[in-house]
Amino acid sequence: MADTPSCALYAGLKSLGRIKNGNAAQILMDGNARYGGRLISERLMVPSFISREIVHAKPGDLPESLFAPFEQSARQILNLIIQNRGSDPQSLCKVAKRYMESCAPDMQDALTNCGVDGMLFKNGVERIETTDDSDIKNRLYIHLVFFIVTGCLGDPARAIEYTESFVSDQMLSTLGTVETTVTSFFSTTARPTGDIRLGLLRVVGNSARPPLRPLTTDPVGSIIGSLTSDENAITDVDSDVSRQHLRIWLQDGRWLAQGLGSTNGSFLISGVDRCRHAIEPPRRERPANFANTPVEIHNGDTLCLGATTRFLVIRITD
Repeated sequence: MADTPSCALYAGLKSLGRIKNGNAAQILMDGNARYGGRLISERLMVPSFISREIVHAKPGDLPESLFAPFEQSARQILNLIIQNRGSDPQSLCKVAKRYMESCAPDMQDALTNCGVDGMLFKNGVERIETTDDSDIKNRLYIHLVFFIVTGCLGDPARAIEYTESFVSDQMLSTLGTVETTVTSFFSTTARPTGDIRLGLLRVVGNSARPPLRPLTTDPVGSIIGSLTSDENAITDVDSDVSRQHLRIWLQDGRWLAQGLGSTNGSFLISGVDRCRHAIEPPRRERPANFANTPVEIHNGDTLCLGATTRFLVIRITD
């Protein structure tokens, strides 16, 4: 397993296109940039430097100014992959499959191991898969831009920002949220009210998926979303959840939840009577005069975002 995002990047490029670390570094780095008082192009002639300072760099070790434009690097990498793996759709689909099944999970794990939000990267990968560009080559190119920025900087939030700007400016597409339809929800045992501190526990199917995520008591509150990088963000969500979907905060002893203009909406299932209460209807069902007022939440309630993302509200005891 790669111990840093940079390691995951170089291992991934080797797996995807048989690209050696030295060749990848020559493509990714700006040869005219200076590092330790010398040109990067000079230092890249030394294999031990590449391994120690580049491949095994930790998040934040290398500033963005040391790298060539990421979309330019991604294009060169893609050309090498095509050269080594083939340019036909079947070959590119195999490359994309390997990326989704191996390289992307390895990057997520490496980020998490370094204390960075790996879920943010996972959500970005899933969002790219929903782009309205059906061309496998274009989609693989976007994946490579995102993968490269994340690996070079160890910062998925910056990678999302960079990739979205690139897609919007150069590929005439968007990384939007795909609309979905809510078909079902799980049930659970109600818990007593009288909450002071609350946390959210992700539920998939009828099974809990730890950890319990405490909600901040800071007035700014906690943001739940697929691509949010706020300090108190909760990003363990499915791909139909908007980048900033729902805000939860404590006000005058009451916990409140409010939609943030999401695509697929949110609702609450009461832990007392199992009744369903809309927090924010899906955009396609939202009336023009919709009053986006906060909804109070309690211990034992279930928050439902989009079609499949569910959180059980749980009281936290000291």
